[in-house]
Amino acid sequence: MAGRRRRFCPVLCGVRPVPVPPCGEALTVDNTDHGPTAARAAEAIASSLLPFGLDLVHPFRVSWYDAQVESEYHLPTRRGPDSLAVLVGNTRALWAKFLPEADRVLPDPLDRWIEEVFRRALGAFDWVDDVIFAHEPPPRRLPMQRLVVASGFAPLSAGQLLAHVEYGPWFAVRAVVLVDAPGPVGDRPDVGAPCAGCEAPCLPAFERACEVTDVRTNHEKLRENWRPWLAVRDACPEGRAYRYTEDQIRFHYARTWPES
Repeated sequence: MAGRRRRFCPVLCGVRPVPVPPCGEALTVDNTDHGPTAARAAEAIASSLLPFGLDLVHPFRVSWYDAQVESEYHLPTRRGPDSLAVLVGNTRALWAKFLPEADRVLPDPLDRWIEEVFRRALGAFDWVDDVIFAHEPPPRRLPMQRLVVASGFAPLSAGQLLAHVEYGPWFAVRAVVLVDAPGPVGDRPDVGAPCAGCEAPCLPAFERACEVTDVRTNHEKLRENWRPWLAVRDACPEGRAYRYTEDQIRFHYARTWPES
């Protein structure tokens, strides 16, 4: 696990769209003798990130995930497998928050903006041990699809897309927050069965997309021929009310910006 763990680095000052105490004062939640409870920590994280369009927050027990993956992918926690982790993602709500602040000169503007948002929103929480972003390279990269399933947030569809019971495939995972607090007790929650009884129209769409472009070996080709992969997502009957806007879709698939 060497090189995996790092302490979350807070930004002590800065303009924030949510009320915060003066620089240097920590935001607090209702604590037990050993730190915040899982519910209160998740609530504080959710309320701090929501103004940025990060509207999906899912607390889970680290052991639910660690038990499903190889040891090299275990979450680097201080409390061990019984501690709290919080999955953070977004629906289409993020786009309207990101676009006005996007630095279009940067090679990865959304990734850099996400990192800055987490520093601004969570920097004063002294019980946040670390944040591992979905876009991080090895050795800190996590198998995010497996984490989403193991944490109880959403299952994997026949078309190899995560399909939430409400949002369908129209969401993105941004980070996992490691918290110095005990995780939820009991068994992993039921992720629901959005694919139960479905005829899996995503599967033939997925097979057609694979025939056109092997994204496992050529990501640049995906940007040139991305519509078959969008068709996989569009084939899912769940969550259509949460479908991204056309500008947002073009940005994620083709890395093109909307015209000003």
